[in-house]
Amino acid sequence: MFDTKYMILKNIFFNPLKEIIIWIEFFINLFPGQIGKIIRLIWFSIRTVRFLVIRIDTNCKFIKINNIIFGKGVGISRNCSFYADGGKIIIGDKTAFNENCHINASNGGVIKIGKKCPIGPNVVMRTSFHNFKNKEMYIQDQGHTSADIIIEDNCWIAANVTILGGVKISSGSVVGAGAVVTKDIPANSVAIGVPAKVVKNTF
Repeated sequence: MFDTKYMILKNIFFNPLKEIIIWIEFFINLFPGQIGKIIRLIWFSIRTVRFLVIRIDTNCKFIKINNIIFGKGVGISRNCSFYADGGKIIIGDKTAFNENCHINASNGGVIKIGKKCPIGPNVVMRTSFHNFKNKEMYIQDQGHTSADIIIEDNCWIAANVTILGGVKISSGSVVGAGAVVTKDIPANSVAIGVPAKVVKNTF
C-alpha cells in the first residue's frame, strides 16, 4: 500500500516538466485552422530540436516524439496518435494520415513507412503482442513480444486496416478497407480480407 501511494505521489510531484508539457500540448491541439497548424509546427519543431516541415491537425497525440522521425511534407489529420515510448517510428516524405490513425511502437519494435503513402482513417499499426502462454498468470502480467512493421514507398492503406508486427508491405501495394494484415504482402499487390490475402496485382 505504501509503495502504491509513493508511486502516485512521485508521478504527481517529481515530473513537473512533463505535466507542463501535457497542459501546453492540450491547448495547442485545440487551435483550429492554418494558424493552429503553424503553432503546432513551431511547437513540435522545438520539442524535437529539429525543424519540421509537416502539417498537424487538431487533437493529435505524440508520445516520445524524439523517437519519431518525420519526412518533409507529412500530413497528419485530426485525432491521430503516435506512440514511440520503447520503439521508433519513421515516416517518409509526403505520407498522409487520415483521421483517427493509431500508430503504436510503444513496447519495442520499429514502424517504418515509406514516401507518399496515403493512410486511410482508423488505421491501426502495432508492433507488439501480449504474451499469453502461461495459464498461471493473467495475460496483462505476461509482458509483450515485439516485431517491426515496414511499409515501403507508394503503398495505399485503406480505411480501418489493422497491421500487426512482423509484417512487410512492399512498394506499390494496396491494402483494402477493413483488412487485417498478418503476413508480408509482395510488391504491386492488392490484398483484402481477414486475414489479408493477395487477390490481384496493381498493374
